[in-house]
Amino acid sequence: MRRRDGTPLIIANDQARPLGRVDLSGKLNPGRYDEAWLQKLLFDHPELLPTEQIEPGFGNVVPLCRELPLAFGAGKTGAMDNVFATADGGLLFVEAKLWRNPEARRTVVAQAMEYAAAIFRLSYEQFESAVEQARTTANLASKSLFEIVKERDEGVDEAEFADAIARNLKRGRAIIAVVGDGIREDLELLAELLQTHAGHRFTFALVELAIYASSDSSTTFVTPSVLAKTALIERGVVRIEDSGKGEQQIVISGAAAESRLTDKPRLISMGEDEFYEVLDKRNPGMSAILKGFLAKADALGVTADWQRALNLKHAFPEGNPLNLGTIDKSGFLETGPSSWWDRTHIGRAYNERLAKLISGFARETKDGKESAVRTAAGKMPRLTDFLPKHEQAWLNAMSEYIEAALKQHGSTD
Repeated sequence: MRRRDGTPLIIANDQARPLGRVDLSGKLNPGRYDEAWLQKLLFDHPELLPTEQIEPGFGNVVPLCRELPLAFGAGKTGAMDNVFATADGGLLFVEAKLWRNPEARRTVVAQAMEYAAAIFRLSYEQFESAVEQARTTANLASKSLFEIVKERDEGVDEAEFADAIARNLKRGRAIIAVVGDGIREDLELLAELLQTHAGHRFTFALVELAIYASSDSSTTFVTPSVLAKTALIERGVVRIEDSGKGEQQIVISGAAAESRLTDKPRLISMGEDEFYEVLDKRNPGMSAILKGFLAKADALGVTADWQRALNLKHAFPEGNPLNLGTIDKSGFLETGPSSWWDRTHIGRAYNERLAKLISGFARETKDGKESAVRTAAGKMPRLTDFLPKHEQAWLNAMSEYIEAALKQHGSTD
Protein backbone atom coordinates (compact mmCIF):
# COMPACT_ATOMS: atom_id res chain seq x y z
CA MET A 1 0.00 0.00 0.00
CA ARG A 2 1.08 3.54 -0.68
CA ARG A 3 2.00 5.77 2.24
CA ARG A 4 -0.76 8.16 3.23
CA ASP A 5 -0.24 11.65 4.57
CA GLY A 6 -2.57 14.58 4.72
CA THR A 7 -3.71 16.02 1.40
CA PRO A 8 -1.59 19.07 0.48
CA LEU A 9 -3.33 22.29 -0.54
CA ILE A 10 -2.31 25.19 -2.74
CA ILE A 11 -3.84 28.40 -1.38
CA ALA A 12 -3.93 31.49 -3.61
CA ASN A 13 -6.21 34.51 -3.26
CA ASP A 14 -7.96 32.79 -0.33
CA GLN A 15 -8.89 29.89 -2.61
CA ALA A 16 -7.69 26.40 -1.69
CA ARG A 17 -7.00 23.74 -4.29
CA PRO A 18 -6.22 20.19 -3.19
CA LEU A 19 -3.35 18.35 -4.86
CA GLY A 20 -3.69 14.69 -5.74
CA ARG A 21 -0.87 12.15 -5.47
CA VAL A 22 0.60 11.48 -8.91
CA ASP A 23 0.51 7.84 -9.91
CA LEU A 24 3.99 6.83 -11.04
CA SER A 25 3.19 3.19 -11.73
CA GLY A 26 2.92 3.92 -15.43
CA LYS A 27 -0.68 2.68 -15.59
CA LEU A 28 -2.39 6.09 -15.68
CA ASN A 29 0.36 8.11 -17.35
CA PRO A 30 2.33 5.68 -19.54
CA GLY A 31 5.48 7.23 -20.93
CA ARG A 32 5.20 10.47 -18.97
CA TYR A 33 6.99 9.39 -15.79
CA ASP A 34 9.88 6.97 -15.85
CA GLU A 35 13.20 6.58 -14.08
CA ALA A 36 14.95 8.76 -16.66
CA TRP A 37 12.46 11.51 -15.78
CA LEU A 38 13.26 11.06 -12.08
CA GLN A 39 17.02 11.08 -12.75
CA LYS A 40 16.74 14.31 -14.69
CA LEU A 41 14.59 15.91 -11.99
CA LEU A 42 17.29 15.19 -9.42
CA PHE A 43 20.11 16.27 -11.74
CA ASP A 44 18.41 19.57 -12.54
CA HIS A 45 17.26 20.21 -8.96
CA PRO A 46 19.77 18.69 -6.52
CA GLU A 47 18.25 20.83 -3.75
CA LEU A 48 15.50 18.20 -3.62
CA LEU A 49 17.93 15.83 -1.92
CA PRO A 50 17.70 16.25 1.89
CA THR A 51 21.43 15.85 2.48
CA GLU A 52 21.43 18.04 5.59
CA GLN A 53 18.98 15.67 7.23
CA ILE A 54 21.03 12.65 6.19
CA GLU A 55 24.45 14.10 7.05
CA PRO A 56 24.48 17.47 8.90
CA GLY A 57 27.08 19.80 7.45
CA PHE A 58 27.47 17.78 4.25
CA GLY A 59 27.12 20.92 2.15
CA ASN A 60 25.38 21.78 -1.10
CA VAL A 61 25.70 19.09 -3.75
CA VAL A 62 26.69 19.74 -7.35
CA PRO A 63 25.46 17.33 -10.06
CA LEU A 64 28.39 15.71 -11.86
CA CYS A 65 26.65 13.32 -14.23
CA ARG A 66 23.89 10.82 -14.85
CA GLU A 67 24.43 7.16 -15.72
CA LEU A 68 28.04 6.87 -14.54
CA PRO A 69 29.45 3.83 -16.43
CA LEU A 70 30.86 1.05 -14.24
CA ALA A 71 32.56 -2.30 -14.84
CA PHE A 72 32.49 -5.20 -12.39
CA GLY A 73 34.69 -7.76 -14.13
CA ALA A 74 33.73 -10.85 -16.12
CA GLY A 75 32.14 -8.56 -18.66
CA LYS A 76 29.51 -7.28 -16.23
CA THR A 77 28.67 -3.59 -16.47
CA GLY A 78 26.20 -1.14 -14.98
CA ALA A 79 25.66 2.56 -14.31
CA MET A 80 25.03 4.65 -11.20
CA ASP A 81 21.97 6.79 -11.91
CA ASN A 82 23.11 10.12 -10.41
CA VAL A 83 26.46 11.25 -9.05
CA PHE A 84 26.99 14.43 -7.03
CA ALA A 85 29.87 16.08 -5.17
CA THR A 86 30.34 18.97 -2.77
CA ALA A 87 33.01 21.68 -2.79
CA ASP A 88 34.59 19.87 0.17
CA GLY A 89 34.94 16.68 -1.85
CA GLY A 90 31.91 14.92 -0.37
CA LEU A 91 30.33 12.26 -2.60
CA LEU A 92 26.66 11.39 -3.07
CA PHE A 93 25.48 8.48 -5.21
CA VAL A 94 21.79 8.07 -6.05
CA GLU A 95 19.81 5.19 -7.46
CA ALA A 96 16.46 6.51 -8.71
CA LYS A 97 13.63 3.97 -8.69
CA LEU A 98 9.94 4.00 -9.54
CA TRP A 99 8.41 0.98 -7.88
CA ARG A 100 6.73 -0.70 -10.84
CA ASN A 101 8.52 -4.01 -10.67
CA PRO A 102 8.39 -6.20 -7.52
CA GLU A 103 11.79 -7.58 -8.46
CA ALA A 104 13.27 -4.10 -8.28
CA ARG A 105 12.12 -3.81 -4.68
CA ARG A 106 14.14 -6.88 -3.74
CA THR A 107 17.32 -5.95 -5.59
CA VAL A 108 17.64 -2.17 -5.54
CA VAL A 109 19.56 -1.88 -2.27
CA ALA A 110 22.00 -4.62 -3.24
CA GLN A 111 22.42 -2.96 -6.65
CA ALA A 112 23.11 0.45 -5.13
CA MET A 113 25.71 -1.08 -2.81
CA GLU A 114 27.35 -3.00 -5.67
CA TYR A 115 27.53 0.10 -7.84
CA ALA A 116 28.95 2.20 -5.01
CA ALA A 117 31.58 -0.45 -4.29
CA ALA A 118 32.63 -0.31 -7.96
CA ILE A 119 33.03 3.47 -7.70
CA PHE A 120 35.11 3.13 -4.53
CA ARG A 121 37.58 0.98 -6.47
CA LEU A 122 38.29 3.87 -8.85
CA SER A 123 41.19 6.27 -8.52
CA TYR A 124 40.55 9.99 -8.80
CA GLU A 125 41.65 9.95 -12.44
CA GLN A 126 39.45 6.93 -13.27
CA PHE A 127 36.46 8.51 -11.54
CA GLU A 128 36.97 11.77 -13.42
CA SER A 129 37.26 9.87 -16.70
CA ALA A 130 34.04 7.97 -16.02
CA VAL A 131 32.22 11.23 -15.24
CA GLU A 132 33.55 12.76 -18.46
CA GLN A 133 32.36 9.72 -20.42
CA ALA A 134 28.87 9.98 -18.90
CA ARG A 135 28.68 13.70 -19.65
CA THR A 136 29.78 13.15 -23.26
CA THR A 137 27.07 10.51 -23.70
CA ALA A 138 24.51 12.98 -22.33
CA ASN A 139 25.78 15.77 -24.62
CA LEU A 140 27.03 17.81 -21.69
CA ALA A 141 30.18 19.92 -21.79
CA SER A 142 33.34 17.94 -21.10
CA LYS A 143 34.89 19.39 -17.95
CA SER A 144 37.10 18.28 -15.10
CA LEU A 145 35.50 17.53 -11.73
CA PHE A 146 37.04 20.70 -10.35
CA GLU A 147 35.67 22.84 -13.19
CA ILE A 148 32.16 21.44 -12.68
CA VAL A 149 32.15 22.22 -8.97
CA LYS A 150 33.91 25.58 -9.32
CA GLU A 151 31.01 26.83 -11.47
CA ARG A 152 28.80 26.51 -8.38
CA ASP A 153 31.37 27.48 -5.74
CA GLU A 154 34.12 29.95 -6.66
CA GLY A 155 35.88 29.43 -3.35
CA VAL A 156 36.80 25.79 -3.92
CA ASP A 157 40.54 24.98 -3.82
CA GLU A 158 41.59 22.55 -6.57
CA ALA A 159 44.29 20.69 -4.66
CA GLU A 160 42.17 20.27 -1.52
CA PHE A 161 39.14 19.24 -3.58
CA ALA A 162 41.05 16.58 -5.51
CA ASP A 163 42.67 15.27 -2.33
CA ALA A 164 39.29 14.99 -0.58
CA ILE A 165 37.65 13.18 -3.51
CA ALA A 166 40.57 10.72 -3.73
CA ARG A 167 40.50 10.16 0.02
CA ASN A 168 36.75 9.53 0.09
CA LEU A 169 36.97 7.10 -2.81
CA LYS A 170 39.76 5.20 -1.08
CA ARG A 171 37.94 5.12 2.24
CA GLY A 172 34.56 4.24 0.73
CA ARG A 173 33.04 7.36 2.30
CA ALA A 174 29.88 8.70 0.65
CA ILE A 175 26.15 9.06 0.98
CA ILE A 176 24.43 6.26 -0.94
CA ALA A 177 20.75 7.02 -1.43
CA VAL A 178 17.88 5.16 -3.03
CA VAL A 179 15.38 7.79 -4.11
CA GLY A 180 11.93 6.98 -5.39
CA ASP A 181 8.18 7.26 -5.06
CA GLY A 182 6.22 4.93 -2.82
CA ILE A 183 9.16 3.12 -1.22
CA ARG A 184 7.82 -0.10 0.30
CA GLU A 185 8.14 -1.20 3.88
CA ASP A 186 10.31 -4.19 2.97
CA LEU A 187 13.06 -1.80 1.83
CA GLU A 188 12.88 0.04 5.12
CA LEU A 189 13.47 -3.25 6.91
CA LEU A 190 16.39 -3.98 4.60
CA ALA A 191 17.91 -0.58 5.40
CA GLU A 192 17.61 -1.40 9.09
CA LEU A 193 19.56 -4.60 8.45
CA LEU A 194 22.34 -2.53 6.88
CA GLN A 195 22.57 -0.59 10.13
CA THR A 196 23.59 -3.76 11.98
CA HIS A 197 26.85 -3.85 10.01
CA ALA A 198 28.85 -1.63 12.33
CA GLY A 199 31.38 0.79 11.04
CA HIS A 200 30.61 1.37 7.38
CA ARG A 201 32.10 4.65 6.25
CA PHE A 202 29.18 5.34 3.97
CA THR A 203 25.74 6.50 5.00
CA PHE A 204 22.87 4.69 3.32
CA ALA A 205 19.49 6.43 3.05
CA LEU A 206 16.05 5.75 1.65
CA VAL A 207 14.47 8.95 0.36
CA GLU A 208 10.89 9.16 -0.83
CA LEU A 209 9.84 11.81 -3.33
CA ALA A 210 6.10 12.25 -3.04
CA ILE A 211 4.75 13.95 -6.16
CA TYR A 212 1.39 15.74 -6.28
CA ALA A 213 -0.42 17.65 -9.03
CA SER A 214 -3.45 19.86 -9.32
CA SER A 215 -6.50 18.50 -11.11
CA ASP A 216 -5.72 20.55 -14.21
CA SER A 217 -2.01 19.50 -14.12
CA SER A 218 -0.97 23.17 -14.04
CA THR A 219 0.81 22.76 -10.69
CA THR A 220 3.18 19.99 -9.59
CA PHE A 221 4.39 19.69 -6.01
CA VAL A 222 7.39 17.51 -5.06
CA THR A 223 8.23 16.83 -1.43
CA PRO A 224 11.22 14.75 -0.27
CA SER A 225 11.42 12.86 3.03
CA VAL A 226 14.02 10.58 4.55
CA LEU A 227 12.41 7.26 5.45
CA ALA A 228 15.45 5.51 6.88
CA LYS A 229 19.19 5.96 7.10
CA THR A 230 22.22 4.26 8.55
CA ALA A 231 25.01 5.90 10.52
CA LEU A 232 28.68 5.31 11.16
CA ILE A 233 29.42 3.45 14.38
CA GLU A 234 32.64 4.25 16.17
CA ARG A 235 33.31 0.73 17.43
CA GLY A 236 34.67 -0.57 14.11
CA VAL A 237 35.43 0.83 10.69
CA VAL A 238 35.31 -0.88 7.32
CA ARG A 239 37.67 0.70 4.83
CA ILE A 240 39.21 -0.02 1.45
CA GLU A 241 43.01 -0.25 1.36
CA ASP A 242 45.73 -1.16 -1.10
CA SER A 243 46.81 -4.77 -0.66
CA GLY A 244 50.34 -3.99 -1.78
CA LYS A 245 49.89 -6.13 -4.88
CA GLY A 246 48.23 -3.53 -7.04
CA GLU A 247 44.80 -4.50 -5.77
CA GLN A 248 42.39 -3.15 -3.19
CA GLN A 249 40.89 -5.04 -0.30
CA ILE A 250 38.26 -4.45 2.38
CA VAL A 251 39.79 -4.10 5.86
CA ILE A 252 37.85 -4.07 9.13
CA SER A 253 39.74 -2.12 11.76
CA GLY A 254 39.71 -2.74 15.46
CA ALA A 255 37.48 -0.90 17.89
CA ALA A 256 37.85 2.84 18.03
CA ALA A 257 37.51 4.89 21.20
CA GLU A 258 34.09 4.42 22.78
CA SER A 259 32.01 6.90 24.71
CA ARG A 260 33.02 7.22 28.32
CA LEU A 261 29.39 7.59 29.34
CA THR A 262 28.13 4.30 27.89
CA ASP A 263 29.43 0.96 26.72
CA LYS A 264 27.21 1.12 23.63
CA PRO A 265 28.81 1.96 20.27
CA ARG A 266 28.64 5.68 19.54
CA LEU A 267 27.08 6.85 16.30
CA ILE A 268 29.19 9.33 14.36
CA SER A 269 28.75 11.30 11.16
CA MET A 270 30.84 11.07 8.02
CA GLY A 271 31.96 14.62 8.72
CA GLU A 272 33.38 13.60 12.09
CA ASP A 273 35.02 10.52 10.60
CA GLU A 274 36.75 12.55 7.90
CA PHE A 275 37.63 15.36 10.32
CA TYR A 276 39.67 13.05 12.56
CA GLU A 277 41.33 11.36 9.58
CA VAL A 278 42.49 14.68 8.08
CA LEU A 279 43.47 16.06 11.50
CA ASP A 280 45.68 13.05 12.20
CA LYS A 281 47.21 13.25 8.74
CA ARG A 282 48.38 16.80 9.44
CA ASN A 283 48.97 16.43 13.19
CA PRO A 284 49.67 12.74 13.97
CA GLY A 285 48.05 11.64 17.24
CA MET A 286 45.99 14.81 17.62
CA SER A 287 42.63 13.07 17.15
CA ALA A 288 43.14 10.97 20.31
CA ILE A 289 44.17 14.10 22.24
CA LEU A 290 41.14 16.03 20.99
CA LYS A 291 38.75 13.18 21.79
CA GLY A 292 40.07 13.12 25.35
CA PHE A 293 39.60 16.88 25.63
CA LEU A 294 36.04 16.68 24.27
CA ALA A 295 35.17 13.99 26.80
CA LYS A 296 36.27 16.31 29.62
CA ALA A 297 34.50 19.31 28.06
CA ASP A 298 31.34 17.22 27.89
CA ALA A 299 31.30 17.22 31.71
CA LEU A 300 30.92 21.02 31.48
CA GLY A 301 28.00 20.68 29.09
CA VAL A 302 30.12 21.54 26.05
CA THR A 303 29.21 19.34 23.11
CA ALA A 304 30.72 18.79 19.67
CA ASP A 305 28.48 20.11 16.91
CA TRP A 306 29.77 18.58 13.67
CA GLN A 307 29.07 20.78 10.66
CA ARG A 308 31.67 21.64 8.03
CA ALA A 309 33.94 22.10 11.04
CA LEU A 310 33.76 21.17 14.73
CA ASN A 311 31.83 23.73 16.79
CA LEU A 312 32.16 23.71 20.57
CA LYS A 313 28.62 24.46 21.74
CA HIS A 314 26.87 24.84 25.10
CA ALA A 315 23.10 25.03 25.44
CA PHE A 316 21.64 28.35 26.60
CA PRO A 317 18.26 29.12 28.21
CA GLU A 318 17.16 31.19 25.22
CA GLY A 319 18.48 32.45 21.92
CA ASN A 320 21.66 31.15 20.34
CA PRO A 321 23.75 28.56 22.16
CA LEU A 322 27.16 29.49 23.50
CA ASN A 323 29.91 28.87 20.96
CA LEU A 324 33.32 28.48 22.55
CA GLY A 325 35.20 28.07 19.29
CA THR A 326 35.37 26.36 15.92
CA ILE A 327 38.06 23.87 14.91
CA ASP A 328 38.61 23.11 11.24
CA LYS A 329 40.10 19.97 9.69
CA SER A 330 43.47 21.67 9.34
CA GLY A 331 43.63 22.06 13.10
CA PHE A 332 43.08 25.82 13.32
CA LEU A 333 41.01 27.22 16.20
CA GLU A 334 38.75 30.25 15.71
CA THR A 335 37.35 31.64 18.98
CA GLY A 336 35.55 34.64 17.49
CA PRO A 337 32.08 33.03 17.89
CA SER A 338 32.49 33.32 21.69
CA SER A 339 31.87 37.07 21.36
CA TRP A 340 28.95 36.88 18.96
CA TRP A 341 25.31 37.57 19.81
CA ASP A 342 25.86 40.37 22.35
CA ARG A 343 28.47 38.42 24.29
CA THR A 344 31.18 41.01 23.75
CA HIS A 345 32.45 41.30 27.32
CA ILE A 346 32.42 37.67 28.38
CA GLY A 347 33.86 36.70 24.98
CA ARG A 348 36.71 39.18 25.37
CA ALA A 349 37.55 37.87 28.84
CA TYR A 350 37.54 34.29 27.50
CA ASN A 351 39.73 35.19 24.52
CA GLU A 352 42.17 37.20 26.61
CA ARG A 353 42.56 34.29 28.98
CA LEU A 354 43.25 31.86 26.14
CA ALA A 355 45.60 34.30 24.41
CA LYS A 356 47.69 34.63 27.55
CA LEU A 357 48.31 30.87 27.54
CA ILE A 358 50.11 31.11 24.19
CA SER A 359 51.65 34.57 24.63
CA GLY A 360 49.25 35.94 22.04
CA PHE A 361 46.52 38.57 22.16
CA ALA A 362 42.78 39.03 21.66
CA ARG A 363 42.22 40.85 18.39
CA GLU A 364 39.13 43.06 18.43
CA THR A 365 36.94 43.63 15.40
CA LYS A 366 33.70 45.43 14.55
CA ASP A 367 34.53 48.44 16.71
CA GLY A 368 35.34 46.27 19.71
CA LYS A 369 32.11 44.30 19.61
CA GLU A 370 33.85 41.03 18.72
CA SER A 371 37.20 39.48 19.50
CA ALA A 372 39.25 36.36 18.75
CA VAL A 373 42.52 34.79 19.91
CA ARG A 374 45.56 35.41 17.76
CA THR A 375 49.17 34.29 18.15
CA ALA A 376 51.95 36.78 18.83
CA ALA A 377 52.45 36.87 15.05
CA GLY A 378 48.81 37.84 14.53
CA LYS A 379 47.84 34.43 13.11
CA MET A 380 44.94 32.18 13.95
CA PRO A 381 46.15 29.69 16.59
CA ARG A 382 46.35 25.96 16.02
CA LEU A 383 44.85 23.29 18.21
CA THR A 384 48.39 22.17 19.01
CA ASP A 385 49.01 25.56 20.64
CA PHE A 386 46.57 24.56 23.39
CA LEU A 387 46.49 20.77 23.50
CA PRO A 388 47.68 18.87 25.36
CA LYS A 389 49.85 21.44 27.22
CA HIS A 390 47.06 23.82 28.20
CA GLU A 391 44.14 21.39 28.33
CA GLN A 392 43.10 22.06 31.93
CA ALA A 393 43.56 25.80 31.59
CA TRP A 394 41.33 25.80 28.51
CA LEU A 395 38.69 23.79 30.37
CA ASN A 396 38.86 26.26 33.26
CA ALA A 397 38.41 29.17 30.83
CA MET A 398 35.39 27.41 29.34
CA SER A 399 33.87 26.91 32.79
CA GLU A 400 34.30 30.58 33.69
CA TYR A 401 32.86 31.69 30.34
CA ILE A 402 29.78 29.51 30.77
CA GLU A 403 29.27 30.67 34.36
CA ALA A 404 29.60 34.33 33.32
CA ALA A 405 27.15 33.87 30.44
CA LEU A 406 24.53 32.23 32.66
CA LYS A 407 25.04 34.87 35.35
CA GLN A 408 24.65 37.65 32.77
CA HIS A 409 21.46 36.02 31.51
CA GLY A 410 20.09 35.70 35.04
CA SER A 411 20.70 39.38 35.77
CA THR A 412 18.69 40.44 32.71
CA ASP A 413 15.65 38.18 33.33
